[in-house]
Amino acid sequence: MSCTQKYADFDLIRKVDFNKDSYDRPVPATQILAQGKDELGECFNQWLFFSNAEKQKLDRIPEFVRALCPGKDYLVNATFTETWWTTILFTQACIDIKTLCGDVRKLE
Repeated sequence: MSCTQKYADFDLIRKVDFNKDSYDRPVPATQILAQGKDELGECFNQWLFFSNAEKQKLDRIPEFVRALCPGKDYLVNATFTETWWTTILFTQACIDIKTLCGDVRKLE
């Protein structure tokens, strides 16, 4: 049996164009304030070689990012925790995302 855990922090994410592999920090024209928080996580299972739990997890990350903080365009101080463990017959890949919701400051 083996287990691996990875962490990634992102100080600011624009939800509509986030790509974890080629992350480029957005530069918004207005100030983004943290208002509330949200969390989402899921695990994907794989028996032998009949599916690919790691690929399923990676494919769903953009969907999870868009689902967090409904009605907001930005995520602030997002933490991604990825866990992967395997035995001879079974593998599980999990993602847990914790974030503050980004609210665009209104110009006066």
